[in-house]
Amino acid sequence: MASRCSASDAGSMVMGVAEGELNQLEEIILSKIQQRTPSRMSEDTYIVKAFKYHDLGETGWVDFNKFKRAFSPFTPGILDQDVRLIFDRYAPDGGLNYKQFAIEFVRGIRRRPGADMPLGSEAGSQQPQQQAWEGPEECLMRMKGFLNSQGPRAIIALASSFREVDPENSRIVDQESFHHVLAEHFSMESSCPVQDVQVSQIFQLFQQPFSPGQIAYDEFLQSLKDEPLNPERRASVRAAFRRLDTNSEGLVDLNRMIKAYNPTRHPQVSDGTRQPDEVLEEFVETIKDSVAFRRGQRCYPSSLVAWEEFEDYYKFVSGAFESDAIFCTVLQRVWDLDKAPDQSIETRAALARPAAGIPAKSRAGLHHWQSNTLPANKTHLTVDHSQNLMEVIERARKFIASKGLRHAVDVVKNFYAADDDVDDFLDVYEFRRACQQSGITLREQEETACFEKCGDGMPSGQNRGFAKIHLQRFLRLLHGPVIPQRLSLIEAAFRSLGGDPSNEGSSINPSMLKQNFAAEGHPLVVKGELDAGFVLGEFLDTFSLLAHILGGCQNGAVAFSDFLAYYDLVSSTIDSDALFDLLMHRLWPIGEQLGSAASSAELEQQGQQQPGGGMPVSPSKRWATPAVEAPENPIARQRPPTHDGPGAYGRNPVSEAQDQGHPDAHRRFAAPRVGSTTSVGFSPITRSQIVFNDTESGELGAVIQRLRASLARRGLKGWRLLGERFAQHDHRRNGTVMRLDWQRLHRSLGLGLSPEEQELIFKGFSKSRRDGAMDYGECMRHLRGPLDERRHALVGRLFEELVEGGCVPAEKLKACYDVKNSPQCLVGMKDMRSEMQEFCEAVDYFSAPAGGRLSAEGFADFFTMVSSIYREEDEFKLMTTSAFGLRSGGMSTMGGC
Repeated sequence: MASRCSASDAGSMVMGVAEGELNQLEEIILSKIQQRTPSRMSEDTYIVKAFKYHDLGETGWVDFNKFKRAFSPFTPGILDQDVRLIFDRYAPDGGLNYKQFAIEFVRGIRRRPGADMPLGSEAGSQQPQQQAWEGPEECLMRMKGFLNSQGPRAIIALASSFREVDPENSRIVDQESFHHVLAEHFSMESSCPVQDVQVSQIFQLFQQPFSPGQIAYDEFLQSLKDEPLNPERRASVRAAFRRLDTNSEGLVDLNRMIKAYNPTRHPQVSDGTRQPDEVLEEFVETIKDSVAFRRGQRCYPSSLVAWEEFEDYYKFVSGAFESDAIFCTVLQRVWDLDKAPDQSIETRAALARPAAGIPAKSRAGLHHWQSNTLPANKTHLTVDHSQNLMEVIERARKFIASKGLRHAVDVVKNFYAADDDVDDFLDVYEFRRACQQSGITLREQEETACFEKCGDGMPSGQNRGFAKIHLQRFLRLLHGPVIPQRLSLIEAAFRSLGGDPSNEGSSINPSMLKQNFAAEGHPLVVKGELDAGFVLGEFLDTFSLLAHILGGCQNGAVAFSDFLAYYDLVSSTIDSDALFDLLMHRLWPIGEQLGSAASSAELEQQGQQQPGGGMPVSPSKRWATPAVEAPENPIARQRPPTHDGPGAYGRNPVSEAQDQGHPDAHRRFAAPRVGSTTSVGFSPITRSQIVFNDTESGELGAVIQRLRASLARRGLKGWRLLGERFAQHDHRRNGTVMRLDWQRLHRSLGLGLSPEEQELIFKGFSKSRRDGAMDYGECMRHLRGPLDERRHALVGRLFEELVEGGCVPAEKLKACYDVKNSPQCLVGMKDMRSEMQEFCEAVDYFSAPAGGRLSAEGFADFFTMVSSIYREEDEFKLMTTSAFGLRSGGMSTMGGC
């Protein structure tokens, strides 16, 4: 049936001529409901079940949107305006009690003549009529929900009212007194009114056959409180009473109970919604009224509270807590259940005491005594032992670092979670619990030292539990300071993401972190021990979790303080400055967006600026591309890039000038001119940059590069063995080897070249000799290859630091080599012992011809071989700086070396 009125005309429609059409719509809907209702279910129950599916909060009330969704299976073809008219007919105030609606809709009460109330009337005038259709059980559930929503005071006040109308403490009341109490707490002006008819129905429900006209109000109150408590809640109540009943007597003094109640740890006090005094006052009043109600007016006054009375109090107030988790959390905090003495923590004090207080002695023979037989370890200390706090913190820091970055974030989370009252201070029990959860073990003296350093001191004796330690101060001590070198790297990383560390208001989008984090460059990913996705996930998880714990990333943006806080934690887990430098350069685009000016300043500081004011070396490219970074789309280019080099159809002006003096230069396979130092820029035939006769770019150059890579994989040992084998097969001692010797050498070292490649190398380095022997010195020079300008500057700077009398002594080079900072040891690819042995043997061999000294040329040749091993710029930079005690900025830290 089409609607001819809008929702605004609902009043006139219902009260006027269209009332019959609305009744006809309801009859159509009711017939569809009857068709769908199962045989063993009534229509009103079926309607209530349909509404409960959409009432997720189980409030018993729905709005128009939920009403329309619940009735949609029964209203096909009916316009929304007509459905709205039906809703307004039963719920003019916008809220529909669907249980009452189901009864009225099925019985047709509103469809009777004169049964409708004017739309737009006040809800209070219609609410009693709606509630008149409730049964006594439903009315009790509504009363219980109302009392629970009002907090502990409401139901305790109701119980106190029954106590006042029962001066004889008979625990029964008549109907008049019962009506008076309910009218006082559930008046018609309250949000939960109860009518006289409903009061009578409830009274009849609890009336006993043997006592007509009276009810036991304890049974009535029992229906309004949680009886019995579920096991989880009862366990928390039992633990709280055991905490108070230290003598196991079953009785606790009320004054002692009030003194032990800790309102400052109440969750509502922690989040700032209530004050501690308000919470304490509520508890004191309700516990006294609850005990007084249970005892009655004629009981003997006593301040002792029994276990049954304590449990009954929490049965009354249990309904005020929505879930078991909230109830148990409140009890755990206000009664300090999590601060109860723990034997696993307290026994550390006994273990850490000095053994007997004096040096122990025992009989070792027949005529002498042996002293100091007890071991000096963590549990047995001498009397004169003094506690070094920094050693304790360093031990804890190493333990956290061994567990990984996620555990380091969990440690911060544990300490912040222990501060449940959010006052930035931890007492002894909170501190011990956080240490236990984090796996940090501290002896009594060490704990005292921490409290003296980071708190208000450590009281002695029975007052030890009242000591406080400052949370942030202890965490700063645990993480340690960030040295200027690491701080500059953190600032450079944040600057490369588009932020300004010097500006407090500068921030970056969190998506920039994910887009620029190159997990593929992590040393463990390169080594193959970790997956790049795992490293990226660990970074995102730990960064977001730490920001959530510390309350950072305000307004969804990452400030420098958030970035610094995270890498302050990361820095505490990395002991080596070289490894921290390696990680920052590989994971973040440091130096990628510094520009030519910054690059020039850096190179000039490191001695990399070319003499004579030449062009600075361009900044190094990024080690790896982030996994989430999208590759450049070539289709997006509007035009092809410009080409300035020589091509197949263009001529180089320099080449044209050379061709005028040498007319044979255009011929194929033209021989190079003798004595010419100008390298060929392009092929004479194709005019391209592919040069057929060049050693580095031709077929011979490809074989040399393959052989160089094979030697680099073996490290300095491979280069040393190649030099030794060349010298062993040089029978004429003139720096050459014959073809058969070269083949034997190749087989003994297993260089992996094919016979054709062996022959190509032999011919390439023997064509200039008349005796047909291969010049292995020239071969070694081509295998080492050249050093680029950046690496040459780093080698020159290291030579200037180590030079003595124009040369670098081999012993000094070996003494200054800090093997733990070498790239191979930092990433765990080699152990320090084998790496140090390999380096020393290589230095001894290559410095032996000059008497154990390396000249500038020999020093450069040696580090050219090192350069072939470390192909990445950051690794070679570490090998020439941190591995020898030099910093990236140019400051030497070698000291007496």
